Amino acid sequence: MENESQQQSAVDLLQQIAQTEELVGFFSDMFDVMGITIEETGEELTVRISEDGIAIAAGLPDEYDFLVPLKMENITNMVDHAEGGSLTEFAVWRIASVLFTPLTRETLKNPVMSNGYLRRLARVEDLIHVKLVGPQDQQVFSHTLTYAAGQWLVAEGLHGEPKRVFTLTGEQCINYQRQVFKAIRTNRLKGWLDFMTWYTKWRANHSTTTGSMSRDRAKAALSKTDDTVKSAVRTSRSRAKGALSKATKRGQHS
Repeated sequence: MENESQQQSAVDLLQQIAQTEELVGFFSDMFDVMGITIEETGEELTVRISEDGIAIAAGLPDEYDFLVPLKMENITNMVDHAEGGSLTEFAVWRIASVLFTPLTRETLKNPVMSNGYLRRLARVEDLIHVKLVGPQDQQVFSHTLTYAAGQWLVAEGLHGEPKRVFTLTGEQCINYQRQVFKAIRTNRLKGWLDFMTWYTKWRANHSTTTGSMSRDRAKAALSKTDDTVKSAVRTSRSRAKGALSKATKRGQHS
């Protein structure tokens, strides 16, 4: 597959994927129209999602929801894991990992998402780590979100001391993308307020803050200290009991 993919265009490769109901449903509501550029070759293509299926064509559209740069390796990975049209838990994570950082970068360019006042109102921290964890815990993709000078910067890998850490599965990552795109698509006040309400609850279930992490560490340290104190008390009592026993025996012999 890898040798063949080097001789085929990204369009040709993506068109080989069987468009099952499961696969179309998986990509639905993540975007409607996405432009893709291939870094190595400069190839440009368009992916459209509709009720009829997924349409893939050469060239960029006049209008799109997101424009994402991908590598040929990203395309072959998606094709490998979606080729049969059936998605395992690992396949969902693997496909999510390909779109994870570029889609996050694109969604955070939205004026509402990058608005400093709204960010503070929603209590969104300015340095966030996001980890996308596979079915096996050692399978991890990650990126860092930094808010500076009125915009979000998205960098692969973990950098700096985060104020919040998200740990997500592939399905949870896809669910977030669907929710944020729903707000972007409607672009109405009610839609953004609904997203903010959803995000606040979702955030509480899938992330920890520096404060909560510090509290956990403090609790663990307190528990350890408590155990140490209890151990010291037991040792002290044991020694005192032993000393009392010896003193009693000496008194009986005298």
